Amino acid sequence: MPQPNPDNAITDKRRLNSWKEIAAYLGKDVRTVQRWEAREGLPIHRKPHDKLSSVYAYEAEIDSWWDQGSHPNPVGRPTETTHKRPTLIVLPLRNLSGDPEQEYFSDGLTGELISQIGRLGPTQLGVIASASAMKYKQSKKGIDQIRRELGVSHVLEGSVRRVGDRVRVAVTLVQTADQTGLWSEAYDRDLSDILKLQTELAATVAENIAREITQHYRSNSSSVSPDAYNAYLQGRYLWNRRTRDTLQKAIVFFEEAIRHDPRYANPYAGLADCYGLMTSVQIGAIPPAEGMPRAIAAAERALKIDPSLAEAYASLGLARLWYGWDWPAAGACFKRALELNPSDISARQWYAGYLHTIGKGESALAELGKALELDPLSLVLRCAIGATHYLERQYDLAATESLKTLELDRSFVLAYFNLGRAHTQLKKHRKAIAELEKAYELSEGSPSMMMQLGYAYAMAGKKPEARRMLASLLRLARKQFVPSFYFAAIHAGLGDAKQAIAFLRKAHRERCDYLPLLAMEPAADSLRSEPGFADLIPRPPSELIAGGG
Repeated sequence: MPQPNPDNAITDKRRLNSWKEIAAYLGKDVRTVQRWEAREGLPIHRKPHDKLSSVYAYEAEIDSWWDQGSHPNPVGRPTETTHKRPTLIVLPLRNLSGDPEQEYFSDGLTGELISQIGRLGPTQLGVIASASAMKYKQSKKGIDQIRRELGVSHVLEGSVRRVGDRVRVAVTLVQTADQTGLWSEAYDRDLSDILKLQTELAATVAENIAREITQHYRSNSSSVSPDAYNAYLQGRYLWNRRTRDTLQKAIVFFEEAIRHDPRYANPYAGLADCYGLMTSVQIGAIPPAEGMPRAIAAAERALKIDPSLAEAYASLGLARLWYGWDWPAAGACFKRALELNPSDISARQWYAGYLHTIGKGESALAELGKALELDPLSLVLRCAIGATHYLERQYDLAATESLKTLELDRSFVLAYFNLGRAHTQLKKHRKAIAELEKAYELSEGSPSMMMQLGYAYAMAGKKPEARRMLASLLRLARKQFVPSFYFAAIHAGLGDAKQAIAFLRKAHRERCDYLPLLAMEPAADSLRSEPGFADLIPRPPSELIAGGG
């Protein structure tokens, strides 16, 4: 395996200062080059900073490494990024309204346009997800740098100016290889025609990228009230932050949108997404029996209004899987969502979770990889990959993926969470506690972090500290809903199997979304021989496990 040269030996080649730059130089996605480092000796340097480090590489070393071995591309590293299909990023539309309060409108319109274009290309067009696109808001980076970082073939950039109920959108489509402007247009519309404007833009952009797409496209040109659309965009803006508080605020805006226009399907899908997340173990804000029926009803209402709304199918699939424990219905929903919009990142991530529950861990990782290609800066997706490695008992890979996520954002709580539980299973208890204490601090003492930190304390033999976390959760449960699963986890770490099983029974009655994963969860190993434990794990039909999912 070739070794990197000393830094002072590099004098004639440019330094690549991030995973994104290294991936762009190789013409691959970030996950691929990270895998090449781990498995094929891709020469990567690291500069330590406290517990984390910055990565960098030199073009000369990469060229030498490439020339010394055989790699997935038999003709060598491309000098320009190549794609099996065109890939587009919609850069955040610039807000020209002169009112900072309208930022949510321009951001929301950007996200909706991304969603609309994503529906067009089942195989022909990849669309970078909204979360990654929004990283370039107010960025000074040029088109060529964006091309190198994300590997996109086309950029759509533009502006939006809103005055009252009138909106003007101006857009330009640019080919990144030579920065040629392929097409530009400006649209003036009433807000009541905003959906028609989105679909018109989407169809026109797709036609200019790959004309064959348009023959499969059927636009939804229905009108929506300006007040409803405005409230919906505010709701989506808050939902994307995905905290207990922002989800509760998002519900208020989605309900306001529905009051203004009961025939507008999207806010119902937004409600379903909010209730689905709020009942999860990750958030744990409301009991599943309270939130999930609302999520199902909202998703079904959205589909009654608009049977082609991919987001609603994805939300319904999430509820059918984690609350209904109905694998055939969930799988059908996820597949339909991806048929309607192959660029729906949530649908692909949730479908990966479904595949993992039926024993297809490699397929789940492949789906997450596809999602990451469309949302390469997504921290949530990277944490999902780390969590999948953890449940596959690939603890070193889980820890490595978590550290790479933290290289992108050192304040991302879920990465510390995954890193801590991987270290716990590796019996690196001091490291595990340090990472989880950081997660606890960053989350401002969230109940889910109390749970994982309490478990780590218990596994490290720090029983007084573990019981302190348990007592904190019990006090909190007197004021708000706390998932019974949290108590079960800490009791399992303390070796109190009887109490752990008792709380798992309560979690089963609550329809806890994490129970199907107990079949894989390493922390549950100490309970597997306990009477009744196996009966608490919802399991997919055997034909799904044996078949293709």
